[in-house]
Amino acid sequence: MRFQSRDGDDYRDLSSQLASFGPIVESAHDVGVVMTKECARLRSQAVRAELESSPYRLPRELKIWSFDFLGRRARVAAMYNGDILGLASDLPSGDEDVVVKLRPGRYFDFFCSNLLAPFDVWETGRKLPHLRGRELILDQRGQLMTFRRSRLANTVGVSSLAFTTDGQLILVAQAKDNVGSPGLIAPSGSGALEPRDVPQDGTGLTIGEIVLRGAERELREECHISSPEVEISEIVGHGRWISRGAMPEFCAVTLLQLTSDQVLDRAIRLVERPYVSEVLAVDLAPIARWNPRKPLTMLPEAATASAWRCVTGSPWSTVVRCGCLLPGEADGGGEAGRALDGLVGGVGEAESVIVTVR
Repeated sequence: MRFQSRDGDDYRDLSSQLASFGPIVESAHDVGVVMTKECARLRSQAVRAELESSPYRLPRELKIWSFDFLGRRARVAAMYNGDILGLASDLPSGDEDVVVKLRPGRYFDFFCSNLLAPFDVWETGRKLPHLRGRELILDQRGQLMTFRRSRLANTVGVSSLAFTTDGQLILVAQAKDNVGSPGLIAPSGSGALEPRDVPQDGTGLTIGEIVLRGAERELREECHISSPEVEISEIVGHGRWISRGAMPEFCAVTLLQLTSDQVLDRAIRLVERPYVSEVLAVDLAPIARWNPRKPLTMLPEAATASAWRCVTGSPWSTVVRCGCLLPGEADGGGEAGRALDGLVGGVGEAESVIVTVR
């Protein structure tokens, strides 16, 4: 059995379809799309959420490959089969009152479904593959499958860009054995939504509240900070990583009650060392100078030097693992956006910026 990676698949044939959802996010390794209408709904009106009682189960047609696929990848990566939450229904794109369903599962379910999609499964002697990975994310008409119709675990990715009181952006250098983005620079906190991110009483749940709980938890774990040291977080975006089985990702911005020196002085927690190699702080240019088509202009010249290229592969296009909308005063972006405005420079007449980062 052979799992043939489609590394050269840039999904360009889907570009017109993806562009109908929102801006396309591309990096050296991944392709995603920002779900513009869903982002607007998340930021303007609460979306109710519900936790399903039945867990996700790998379909038979995926389970038959799971042992071999998992075994081959586990040899070169640090993995833990923890509890996760997947998206079992779709977010509203308008004013409709929809309850978004979250489904419990395990990380290996996600690995053997969403992360199998970038591969084709071949067997020696056969002229055609047993499985074409694209069939896991596209329907018979070649349209991107909704979460409700998807057979995949669709683990909910959560990421946060955290800013310190002295206006520094905190980033995390991931360990080489990390499955998510090995050897690359990731957001301040990133990972998967877990059942413990859902409030125990289970009443009055919204997807925004649950996502923020998960994003802040990942931030606390990876940067070794405590809950009182987080001032405020706001959810700012939602998209799908097409090259990762079209999995969902939610992005947030967090303001810390710590200086960059205080964050950098913290030792990496022992349990995080297989996944995190270093915590970094970056001084960004004023928001008025941010350009969504030239994201490198956000960084000081020193940050694009060769030392950074060694870490990220491509200085900024591969830096952070999310496509994130940073709200400022110009678009009424909320308390976090206005506070961020004061930290890194006035936004002036600039519009909200899509930071295409990975």
